[in-house]
Amino acid sequence: MKRVEFTDKITTLIRMMIDEGEKPIIDFVKRSDDEQNRLFKEGKSKCDGYKIRSAHQDGKAADIYFIDQNQLVPPKKGYDYWHEIWQDLMDGKPIIQWDQGHFE
Repeated sequence: MKRVEFTDKITTLIRMMIDEGEKPIIDFVKRSDDEQNRLFKEGKSKCDGYKIRSAHQDGKAADIYFIDQNQLVPPKKGYDYWHEIWQDLMDGKPIIQWDQGHFE
């Protein structure tokens, strides 16, 4: 999926989330090599940013979290629900169980 197509699909997904009563926030869409490497060193990614690149480095992944009263919460409909829509309707990649907020 090219970056423009990813942007179109992720914004459609976000709009669907909002329309269905969720309160999504977007984090980490585009990362530099150094930022990716920092997250790898902190154990927050399996991609080191150099030998193994993250889709975030190409602007083709987004982390989506959900809030309620300014607190991070799980989505009302669950991450599996939103990843099924992402995968089935938007041709996105499947859920990563240890990083459920990641949409690629």
